[in-house]
Amino acid sequence: MATTFTAAEVAEVTALADRARAADAVAPFSDDLFPAVGSGATMAALTARAGDLLVGAAYAAAQGDRLAAELVVDPAYRRQGLGGSLLADLLDFLTGELWIWSHGDHPAAAALARRHGLVRARELLQLRRRIAPGQFAEPTLPDGVRLRPFRPGRDEEAWLEVNNAAFHWHPEQGGQTLDDIRSAESAADFDPAGFFLAVDADDQLLGFHWTKVHPHDPSPGPDGIDEPIGEVYVLGVAPAAHGRGLGGALTIAGLRHLADVAGVRTVTLYVEGDNTAAVRLYEREGFTRHAIDVAYRRD
Repeated sequence: MATTFTAAEVAEVTALADRARAADAVAPFSDDLFPAVGSGATMAALTARAGDLLVGAAYAAAQGDRLAAELVVDPAYRRQGLGGSLLADLLDFLTGELWIWSHGDHPAAAALARRHGLVRARELLQLRRRIAPGQFAEPTLPDGVRLRPFRPGRDEEAWLEVNNAAFHWHPEQGGQTLDDIRSAESAADFDPAGFFLAVDADDQLLGFHWTKVHPHDPSPGPDGIDEPIGEVYVLGVAPAAHGRGLGGALTIAGLRHLADVAGVRTVTLYVEGDNTAAVRLYEREGFTRHAIDVAYRRD
């Protein structure tokens, strides 16, 4: 069994994912994991064909400190056992703990997971809200705190220290490295003007709000519109700065930028389902549940 896709297969898998997204209104692969397919960083790469047409694919790659997998079947070839075969082959090929994502929490995925003895182990909520130009006033900051944009080449170390302290418990966001942030800075969607740092009078970093703008909505839903969409990509506060209202102020600063500067009308974010404090913060700012991504675990 292959561990990586060929260049031709990468193009086919991408086209297959596009067909599934068009039919389901939900992207089958995550922005966090799917880049491993193109970079050759996968540890398993499976395909299913009907003649010359690629109709199913599955892969596994490192996601933070875990091994995670995703799979997709062409909408025109579902209910023929292809998903079960791909999952069985994946489980046979890989040993040890494995996390398998279902984007959109589809009942068929839940049934497939049960048949293979997988445990529902993680829920990632996608929350959304609409925004409009001029809707947000300048945020109120604690005394001695100001906001400024991230400075590439100068702020990486400080950001790493605060991020890794704020997300020490998180399997992907915790443990970020200098290579990780530099790689993110080279991406097409990186804009330091939308990456806000809250600093004190000595320019010590207290918290941050990293926003992004995507040209297409990856999961518009059945009645949604495929339009540019903003994202609360990461928002974190240094543990020592908790209790000062920085989370709410940083949230407003990012939303204001997305509405007034980036010009998007919908903002999305992802938050762990069991992170009640963060969920409450975002609900206070008008976010509501849009979708759920579920990770099933094989121990």
